[in-house]
Amino acid sequence: MYRFTDLQQKATRRDPTRVATDAKEDHPQVTHPNGTKTASPKRPGRYYIDAFGKGLEVLDVLRSSRTELRLTDIAEKANLDVNMTFRLLRTLEERGYVRRDGKTRRFKHCLGYRTYRIGYAQVSGDQPFVQKVTQGLVQAAENSHVELLVADNRNSPEEAVKNAAWLIAQKVDFVIEFNFHYRVGPVLANMFHKAGIPTLAIDIPMPSAIYFGTNHYMVGSAGGEALAQFAQHHWRGRVDRLLLLESPDAGPVPNSRILGALEGIRSGLPKFQEKYVLHRNGKGTETGGYLATRRVIRSLAPRARLLIAPANDCSAHGAIRAIREAGREAFTAVMAQGALDEAMEAEIRKPDSPLIGVVNYFPETYGTRILAIILQYLNGQRVPPASYIEHKLVLRDGLHFPSSARVQGDFPPGEAA
Repeated sequence: MYRFTDLQQKATRRDPTRVATDAKEDHPQVTHPNGTKTASPKRPGRYYIDAFGKGLEVLDVLRSSRTELRLTDIAEKANLDVNMTFRLLRTLEERGYVRRDGKTRRFKHCLGYRTYRIGYAQVSGDQPFVQKVTQGLVQAAENSHVELLVADNRNSPEEAVKNAAWLIAQKVDFVIEFNFHYRVGPVLANMFHKAGIPTLAIDIPMPSAIYFGTNHYMVGSAGGEALAQFAQHHWRGRVDRLLLLESPDAGPVPNSRILGALEGIRSGLPKFQEKYVLHRNGKGTETGGYLATRRVIRSLAPRARLLIAPANDCSAHGAIRAIREAGREAFTAVMAQGALDEAMEAEIRKPDSPLIGVVNYFPETYGTRILAIILQYLNGQRVPPASYIEHKLVLRDGLHFPSSARVQGDFPPGEAA
C-alpha cells in the first residue's frame, strides 16, 4: 500500500530537478517538443550560477508578459531587489535580449513573448496508446506555439509525485495529468492546488481537474454487446466462461468499462449465469493480461468457449498471446478497448484471430482537443467540466453482425460503426 504522506515528504526532501551530473539524486526525464532534454533547478545546486539564474528569472518574467513592464513590476515578479533587476536588465539590453522604450521607460523581451507553458505527465512512454496521445499533444503545442514540458510517470505513483513537484518548479501555467494510479490523484491535485496551477486529467479522474477521456461505461457496454453478438451468431449462444480482465489500480471510474462490458454481454446473452463470470486483475498491462488469461485457460476444458473483456489494449495484447500459446483461437473471443495500434491492426486482419474487434478511442486526436480546451480556459473562456472522446467499433476482417449489433456512440464526422 502507498503512504501518500510519505510520497509528499519524499518529493520535498528529494528535488527531482537537480542537474544530471549530481549522481546522488534522481530527476525525471523531460523532453521538449524539439526533442531536447532539460532540467531547471528548484533550489541552487552544486553547479548553479546565481547571477545567471537571476538573469533567466528576469527573462522569464518578460517572456510571459504580453505587455511592456515597469522596472518595479519586473523586480517584484522575479523576487529580486530593484537595483539588481535594473543591472540585469541593462546587461540584457546591451546584449539585445531586452528593449526599453525611451518614452515609457518600460521593458519588453525582444524575442517576443511565449503564449503559455504547459506541463504534461504521461502514464508511461512505452505504451502505444500513450505514445499516440503524447505525439498528438506535442504536435498540437508546436502548431499553437505553446511550450510543452513532457515528463514520464513510468506507471509509478512515486514518479508521478516527483514529476508534479518538478512541473510546479517550472512555473507552468497548466498541467495535463495522465496518471494510472487513481489513489495518488488527490495528492497530485492538492500539490497543484497549492501552487495555483489548473489541471486536466486524461481518462483517470482527479479532484478539481477538468476531465478528458472516455465514457467508460458506454465503451465497455459497446464491447460487451459485440462479444454477445459474436457468441450468438458463431457459437449459437453457447458460452462456458466470461473472463473480465479488470484494472483496480486505475480506480472505480475507469473500471466501469468492465461493468459496462458485463451489462452488454448480459443484454445479448440473457441466460448467461453469474457463476460463470471470472473477475481477474489484468493490472492494465500486457504481462498482467497474459498471466491472468493463462491461469484461466489452464483451468478450462480444451473446447470450452471463453469470452474475454479486457479493461484496455495492453491487457488485450497479453490475453491474445496466452490464447495463441494454448492454441485456443477457435474457442476464445476477445474485444479490446483503446487504440488500434499497428500490432492490434495486424491482429485484427487475421481471419483466425481470437480478437474479434476493438473499441477505438482515436488517441491520436486527443492532443488537438485537449490543447483547445486548455487555451480556452487560460484565455478566460468557460469550458465544460468533462469532455468525452469519440469512439468507434472496428470489427475483425470478414466478421459481420446485423446492424443492431453495431455500436451506437459518438463517432468522428462522416464515420459509422
